[in-house]
Amino acid sequence: MKSLFFSTVFILTGFWVFSQEAIIPDSEVFKKSVVDGNISMTLPMEITNDDVQKYSKYYTAFFTTVFDAKSHQVTFNMVNNDPKSRRVIIRFLSANGIQFARIGDSALPLSNFFDTYLN
Repeated sequence: MKSLFFSTVFILTGFWVFSQEAIIPDSEVFKKSVVDGNISMTLPMEITNDDVQKYSKYYTAFFTTVFDAKSHQVTFNMVNNDPKSRRVIIRFLSANGIQFARIGDSALPLSNFFDTYLN
């Protein structure tokens, strides 16, 4: 029983420490950017320009990316601005180890983030 408790604590601590979030400061501005097809968000400090380039090269049929290494802001310029193409942003974020999107005070799992803001 003791080992089960410590295993659970270890796993939960691991998820809490290593979970990364994409930051969206203003939901209304973000919703407008989704309509425009130029979707911006701030990535965690651990993600580098090399990471963005490495993963975005697989998704050029759906979007191109512009990454500002100083502010860690990434902009997705959608090729086709439809829900199917925007879903690929979730794959890009997951590939970079991002599990949540923080909008204001709430952090949404990526699936909920897609359903609420990108679909």
